[in-house]
Amino acid sequence: MMRTCMMSLALCLAVVLSPCEGMAKKNEQQVQAELDEFVLSYVDKANRRMTVNRQKPRVEKKQGLFVATFTEIDRESVTAKVHKSRSKHFDYVAQLRYHELTWQSKGKTRKAALKGPWECIKVRRLIEMPRYMKDKWEN
Repeated sequence: MMRTCMMSLALCLAVVLSPCEGMAKKNEQQVQAELDEFVLSYVDKANRRMTVNRQKPRVEKKQGLFVATFTEIDRESVTAKVHKSRSKHFDYVAQLRYHELTWQSKGKTRKAALKGPWECIKVRRLIEMPRYMKDKWEN
């Protein structure tokens, strides 16, 4: 009886102490890879959702000229780095850095202003802090 009890205890301890692969926490490299995918998707969505974007620039008449402008996130400027979180609510936090560019074109007509050439007139350096919660990134 004692032997059966000891074997059952050993089996229970083995199950408890060795994590199942499906239950194992993801390592930082896996979380960084998921962050990289999230960031590309996030930037594309943000660029499409801006009210004044590359597909729908704002055109105004100023001082006898038509001025077209739009804003977008520069994909080349995007960087994202994972950091272990101190919060009990989420495991990781990321520092997402990028440049938001405002472009402008001028012309004698509306069509000429929309055609270009486009000049970058403003650069905003922004930082966001997405969180990794329940096995996915959220912003």
